Amino acid sequence: MEINNFMNRLLTKSETGDFTESEIYLNKSKNFEIRLYKGEIDYYEENEEYGIAFRGKHNNKMGYSYTEKLEESIINSILDNAKNNALIMEEDKEEIFKGSDNYKKLRSLNGIFDYDRQLKINLLKTIEEKIYELDDRIRNINYCIYADEKTGERIINSKELDLNYTNDIGYIYVSVVAEEDGEVHTATNYKLFRNIDEVDPDQFSKKIVEDAVNQFGAKSIESGQYSIILRNEVMIDILSTFSSTLSAKNVQEGLSLFKGKLGEKVAASKVTLVDDPFYEKGYRRVPFDSEGAAAKYKEVINEGTLTTFLHNLKTANKDGVETTGNAYRSSHKSKISISPTNMYLKKGDNTFESLLNDLNKGLIIEDVQGLHSGANQVSGEFSLSARGFYVEEGKIKRPVDQITISGNFLQLLKDIKLLGNDFKMGLPRSGHIGSPSVLINTLDVSG
Repeated sequence: MEINNFMNRLLTKSETGDFTESEIYLNKSKNFEIRLYKGEIDYYEENEEYGIAFRGKHNNKMGYSYTEKLEESIINSILDNAKNNALIMEEDKEEIFKGSDNYKKLRSLNGIFDYDRQLKINLLKTIEEKIYELDDRIRNINYCIYADEKTGERIINSKELDLNYTNDIGYIYVSVVAEEDGEVHTATNYKLFRNIDEVDPDQFSKKIVEDAVNQFGAKSIESGQYSIILRNEVMIDILSTFSSTLSAKNVQEGLSLFKGKLGEKVAASKVTLVDDPFYEKGYRRVPFDSEGAAAKYKEVINEGTLTTFLHNLKTANKDGVETTGNAYRSSHKSKISISPTNMYLKKGDNTFESLLNDLNKGLIIEDVQGLHSGANQVSGEFSLSARGFYVEEGKIKRPVDQITISGNFLQLLKDIKLLGNDFKMGLPRSGHIGSPSVLINTLDVSG
């Protein structure tokens, strides 16, 4: 049975059954991925996936069910499963949404998914070739990946809501190994894009090679407090780790370092943290959230002041505010949660060279490890192994490794002195987070 017909049949059947209100949710994706190894295609995948979820209120409790099959014969079992699920659930304030007054229409962009396949393969081959040509100390390319996907959602419900959108995006991810006199270092680089012309193979290759070979001769440094530049990719990782602390659910449950700080100064005045569902270079570009509420541009932190948490309908009702349009389902199998759309620090107007000049003496942090085990989202404390470069008189002097940086996320936000103009968005697995490089007044460093 065709997907839309199946969804309409399921909704009609639920309305004549034991549900006072109901919703049908569809998520679908088409995925393309290739991996190269020394000029040859090592992996090729092209597939299409979809899933349909039913959500309905029975005896004032919300029940869930889902399927990947589109057969008339399973409609009754989907409804029965949802009803049985509702019976064992605790009564809560979850609801089916009637719809927002206005929805912003996404601007149509060139579909990266529909570009010629050979063009994508040739782009990846060019990058691989250039990496090997730039420096013979590059011994291997562990990962050389091109991937893109076309995604979409549709929501219909018993309150006459009917919404849908499609979107697509691509990315390149490369990891290299460099070796010299038995000393081995790795480096990665990635690029998220909606137009293949955004990828400059020369620039991409040069950066990853330099990141790898510039680590040779690295050693530790004396412990102490240092002024520090956190490179954009490092700041992306840190923001991604702490982004869930802005969820109203975590705040309401006492699991957020931002609890009780709404309306307060939580960062330096030059810091503005945005959640932008319409950002054209962001991974989660959506006109509505997973409950059907209109997505909204919002400055979560505006010039240092915390102005809002991220809400779905349930948390918004509990706090007596409007939803911010941040209800989220990771798939048709999941329940409603809360997530940022495209969350990013607004960039500044400082070049990286000007950040270096202002730093004068300190460290550039190029990479951190241990975010899952070394960061506490309730207290904000973090302790992360790191590598980078030592700087004197605004000049990079030598590479540094075997160090640990530690501090508190709230204090880090307050200690941001300058923001660079080298803005970058993270990969989907980074939680669709973006940031420029930032200059921090001081962080504790253990060497």
